[in-house]
Amino acid sequence: MGRELCRAALETAGIELAGGTVESGAPELGSDLGDLCGFGKAGVTAGEDPPDSAEVLIEFTTPEATVEHLSYGKPNVIGTTGLLEDQLHKVEEAARNVPIVLAPNTSVGVNLLQGIVRELSAKLGEAYDIEVVEAHHRNKKDAPSGTALFLARAAADGREKDLEEVAVHGREGFSPRQEGEIGIHAVRGGAVVGEHRLVFYSGGEEVEVTHRALSRRTFADGALRAARFVADAQPGLYSMADVLEAG
Repeated sequence: MGRELCRAALETAGIELAGGTVESGAPELGSDLGDLCGFGKAGVTAGEDPPDSAEVLIEFTTPEATVEHLSYGKPNVIGTTGLLEDQLHKVEEAARNVPIVLAPNTSVGVNLLQGIVRELSAKLGEAYDIEVVEAHHRNKKDAPSGTALFLARAAADGREKDLEEVAVHGREGFSPRQEGEIGIHAVRGGAVVGEHRLVFYSGGEEVEVTHRALSRRTFADGALRAARFVADAQPGLYSMADVLEAG
């Protein structure tokens, strides 16, 4: 994802790539970011820390690195998933002083889908069972994905329910479906960029919404759109919905 972001930044008018971070001791340390992403020489190298010259940080790292980078006090686009409650609290604290876009998925399509899912859930009602199935590449670390939880939460919101109270993660053994629950299932394998299916089942029909990411460039372009937004925003915690509303 970092390489995709670098290439998108180098190819997008009005965006200047100031730097990129890699883990301490990584073989890419000191390498030209343009070479790493297949663009060609860019004159910007990979380092261990975000560059002081950067106006906005874009995070697709680990929860630990994301929290550490909050100390730089820069406007931030956080696409990192798997943040724990205390880490989210630190993000909220930082947003009192700088603008932050927190987005489990930066694709435009997924964020528009959120509203559709909420409306479907509300209008179809509890006569329809809800199951969420997501698939990602074999190296994805967190499960379920942040996007699966994002869409499942929209479905729960549509029924004025707390997702944590109705979510069932996978099924095993004797596990009959309970009234109102939302099933969430994670699949990991191969090189799948990202697929999310949300199905409403009734006795007489099935209604399904699906989003398939065909390239990580989708997320990179959305993150750059969020970066433009957050560069001029007031301190606060924002979502991709705020970015899309701003145009």
